[in-house]
Formats: sequence, structure tokens, C-alpha cells
Amino acid sequence: MLAERRGDTGAYSNLLDEIARSLRRTIPGKLIRMGIDPQETEDIIQEILIGLHNKRHTWDSNRPFKPWLAGIVRYKLTDAVRRLFQEKAKHADIEIEELTEMIGTTPDPSKAIDAERNLAKLPPQQHEVVKALVLEGQSVRATAEKLDRSEAAVRVTFSRALSRLFTISRSD
Repeated sequence: MLAERRGDTGAYSNLLDEIARSLRRTIPGKLIRMGIDPQETEDIIQEILIGLHNKRHTWDSNRPFKPWLAGIVRYKLTDAVRRLFQEKAKHADIEIEELTEMIGTTPDPSKAIDAERNLAKLPPQQHEVVKALVLEGQSVRATAEKLDRSEAAVRVTFSRALSRLFTISRSD
């Protein structure tokens, strides 16, 4: 970073490459632990590198570089995770309505039996959210209150349940 301040673009490019390599090793695991698809890694790395580039003038060369960089990584990762959860929550709302509509208009008993069998394969928390939202027709708010969870947690759980149900139905 000191070389970048002296105008050495090659050293700055090498620094960015090294940071990107390091992030590619650490970010996927963090995303998986948070329940986020690790395919989001590259987009997040780009956001971090852009943030670093835009804020590079704020680094005090009398202070260590790594803690400054860690702050940028933490904030950009937090922003990205928040955005991804918000997108999932919005997506889950659309899917709740569509899925309720589909279930309500599909009287085929064999599909109902398959649906019950697949629902039984869900973890208990996912099962109770799907049951409340789809089978009982409760709103996200009512489900959150009933299960003593936040609305966002209900949406995320529902989205994960849908992904799991899709995987289960494809494997059958």
C-alpha cells in the first residue's frame, strides 16, 4: 500500500490480487456458516476490492494496514449478507403466495401424498414454518408470532425449506 502511495501501480495490482486470493479462501466458509450460497463469493470480493480502492486514501500509513483492511472486509461482508438476506426475504414472500395458490388449485391426491412425504423429510423448524404458511394459510407475521421468531427468520426458514423441498423432489 505504501508503494501505491508512491505511484507504483504494479505493486498495488499485486496487493489487490493477493487480497482477492486470501478472500477466496476465507469467504466461502463464512457464507456457508451463515446459510448463504458460496457462489456469492466473487461478487462480495469485488465489492470489498472496490471499497478498498475507494477508501484507500483513508489509510494512515503510520498505522498497520491489516486491521484497516479487516475493517473494510467486515463492513462490506456485513452489507452483502444483509442485502442477500433481504433479497431472500422478498423472494420468499413471492414464493409463499405462488405456492399457496398452487396448492389451493391442485386437487390431485397423489401430489398431496408426495407433498406430505416430502414435508416429513424437512427439519422440524422448516416443517413447522411450511405447515403454518402453506397448509394453514397463516401470514408471515402470524407465523412469526406463533413460533416466537422474527418475520425475517420465518422468511429465511421458508426459503431454505423450499430449496430443500426442491432438492428432495428432484431426487425422488
